Amino acid sequence: MIFRVLLFCTISLCLSAPSFADVTETARGNGEQAREALIRSKRVLDAYLKRLDPTTGLLPRTGKVSTWYVRDSAADLYPFLVMAAYYTDRPAFETTLMEILRNEIRYSTRLGMLSDNVLAGGGFEKEEIDLDSIIFGSCEYAKDGLLPLTELLGHHAWYERMRGIADDVIAHAPCDSSFGKLPSISAEVNGEFLQVLARLAFLTHDSRYIQQMISIGDFYFHEVIPECNGLPAHLWDLKERKPAADDFVFSDHGNEIAGGLSELVLFLKETGHPKFADYKGPMTDLIDTLLECGLNEDGVWYSKVSLADKRVTDARHAHCWGYLFNAVYTTYLITGEERFLRATERAMRAVTEKPTYLDDPEGSGRKYGSNAYSDAIESAIVFLNRLPSGETSEVLDVCVKRFLSRQREDGIIEDWYGDGNYVRTALMYVLMKSQGTWIEPWREDTRLGAVREGDKVTLTLETEKPWQGKIRFDIPRHKMYFNLPVNYTRLNEFPEWYTVALDRLYTVRIGDEVKTCVGGELRNGIPVSAGNEKPTVIEVSPVEGPPYGTK
Repeated sequence: MIFRVLLFCTISLCLSAPSFADVTETARGNGEQAREALIRSKRVLDAYLKRLDPTTGLLPRTGKVSTWYVRDSAADLYPFLVMAAYYTDRPAFETTLMEILRNEIRYSTRLGMLSDNVLAGGGFEKEEIDLDSIIFGSCEYAKDGLLPLTELLGHHAWYERMRGIADDVIAHAPCDSSFGKLPSISAEVNGEFLQVLARLAFLTHDSRYIQQMISIGDFYFHEVIPECNGLPAHLWDLKERKPAADDFVFSDHGNEIAGGLSELVLFLKETGHPKFADYKGPMTDLIDTLLECGLNEDGVWYSKVSLADKRVTDARHAHCWGYLFNAVYTTYLITGEERFLRATERAMRAVTEKPTYLDDPEGSGRKYGSNAYSDAIESAIVFLNRLPSGETSEVLDVCVKRFLSRQREDGIIEDWYGDGNYVRTALMYVLMKSQGTWIEPWREDTRLGAVREGDKVTLTLETEKPWQGKIRFDIPRHKMYFNLPVNYTRLNEFPEWYTVALDRLYTVRIGDEVKTCVGGELRNGIPVSAGNEKPTVIEVSPVEGPPYGTK
């Protein structure tokens, strides 16, 4: 239990502080777990870079389908190979992965900056423009791929790519509603686009993004939900003003609308927009309705219910349980209503007590695909960041070990674009174990782990051979990259663990050496060496202040 107390130091489970030896031993264990996840991520990267189309330089959809699918290859595979390269192979990050971006813009953009599927050897999969398909694929790429790339790495070229897509989805939105143009009649597409728009709106305050969000919000809060028994229909018939299908989907490919609406309402609240008063009640009612009809006996989501009578039509649990709880927790932040927090905490207890919610304990059965467990594990990591639990953390470690073992000897997981999500999960786990720190350059024999105790972090770095480089520290990315005033739970976010303020002073102890650094220096990286018999131990804590003046 001492390990979990150290990892989640905000929980007061001990009567006395852990010893230095306990702290460093825990950090070393975290480093070994992070090392395995990084090695496996690198192996996925290497395997897929061997599969680039010789003409277009683009990635395949699967081992048997060489077509670059925007909604799949671009959204779920490519972005996470970029991340793997950033942490494990910087030359590939700066060359091959950037070249793929150039190639996808060159070969796949078809309607402004909106993309279409590209055949092996070049040329679009469909001769005619299918606008619904293009908008769906482009929204998937923006939300599932470009948004997390920007949340993790900042304003690189992928951020501008995302803005270009957002602008052209608005420009070409094909659906005429009573509230303005909409991207789609699908709750999945509209929910995805709301998530992209909300974060761009926080950063830019562009009136186009805000107005498009409000058109979608009015459509759901004032037309779809009132006509669908308090639920957002998965598909909507604009002409008949009724559901085109009798479903609300609590799992992936449907639950995105709840998260998108919650981000919209939070934006309106934080910016003092007059529409907030109009949406607060309907948002609260929506979450209450979802909790009323969508939870199984453990407090975890079913997969699907009927709109007509809220009858459960698919009783399997939603593996991506945290995706919809993001909306529940964000509504708690919006309203302060404790019942939303309690529902989230109940789900956390359920997935802790029944590990089948996080993976396949039998291991060999592989009842569900790797992607399902990827979503489940990430859900737990996101909420562990806000609701620390030693017990959940212990269960998670066991589940992640089984999850990582799904990799084949050739580096492939299941031979499809979902292998990118394996990398996403592995890297999210790595950053939890290192408290957001990383080393440059990375080598397979390096082990970087961390333990946070309040505002202090202790890191251990071990290598099998002499190594010199730098350790870099995370920053409040939600503020610096998207200007978010609240670090609310978000789909595909990479949680922040130990972060430094760029203009604050920190005491840094490396072995017997003690120095003072500015947070900006820690962000850019401090020089460290390793490779002795003992691990290199680094302790960082903020200097008391400001002000920092001495008497």
